[in-house]
Amino acid sequence: MKAPELNRDILSLIEDRLIRLLEPGKPASLFEPMAYLVKAGGKRIRPLLLSLSCACVGGRMEDAIDAAAAVELLHTFTLVHDDIMDHDDLRRGRPTVHRKWDEATAILAGDGLVTLAYLSLIQTRKRLPEVLDVFTAALLELCKGQALDKEFESRSEVSQAEYVDMIDQKTGMLLRASCVIGGLIGSGNPAQVKALEDFGRTLGRAFQIQDDLLDLESEESVFGKPQGSDLVARKKTSISIHFLTHAEPAAKTAFRKLLDSAVLDRHSIAEARNLFENAGTFREVRTWVNSLVDEAVRYTDLLKDNPARDSLRRLAHQIQDRVS
Repeated sequence: MKAPELNRDILSLIEDRLIRLLEPGKPASLFEPMAYLVKAGGKRIRPLLLSLSCACVGGRMEDAIDAAAAVELLHTFTLVHDDIMDHDDLRRGRPTVHRKWDEATAILAGDGLVTLAYLSLIQTRKRLPEVLDVFTAALLELCKGQALDKEFESRSEVSQAEYVDMIDQKTGMLLRASCVIGGLIGSGNPAQVKALEDFGRTLGRAFQIQDDLLDLESEESVFGKPQGSDLVARKKTSISIHFLTHAEPAAKTAFRKLLDSAVLDRHSIAEARNLFENAGTFREVRTWVNSLVDEAVRYTDLLKDNPARDSLRRLAHQIQDRVS
């Protein structure tokens, strides 16, 4: 089976599992907000990574579907709660859960999604204690990463090393955990599971840094949220950190003046983009993404040479080239 067909088969199984978990659900006041973002779609990158990682070490992808659905539900939980904390109005091109309902409903929906994720995960029959350990540790790391992200908003300077540590927890941890869990369920040997862990960690970095680029380069209609939303929230990203480290003093002063504005509008965001472009920041950060994807793909050399490995590599390059 070729990689595209394999992905379609996996995604079909995952979608069926998610539908069964979320429907029917009562009370509707809980289950409708829980299902809202899940049904909005998404790329299902994390469950795909988990299922493909399982197959890459010789496992059956059917054995991984319960865990794959669990990581997608956990990911959705993070989106619901992140949107509350960041005061975002749009997600996947539609109103966020707390805007469509209210904050109390969104908090409860997020809690429900975590619980449902565990209910799905414990259906896994292979190496469940280890799988639970990885999943639970990942949840704590996600919370730690989110705390650092919020902390950075009030700091004037953040180093690249601090930023990478934060995204390894907030974004990369769930991608990394997905790969490790897949390797465990597939009964991979220690060297294979370690290769998958390194692949997931490196790909997680590439994913978030590409996300930083898309925040400034993609239109709202494509990306699903307003352009420059990270700048508006004064978030520290790979873009702003690189710029403030390498740009000329006059350009840095101009950028800091923009950040000191009470409101960042479209004109201000366009000014910031010009500063980044002129300083070579966009070019350098794109190069960083490309090098991370290349590094991630090299880790797959230790995995079985089969269609699942081809699909895993293809997925890595799709993350590199994505526009939304």
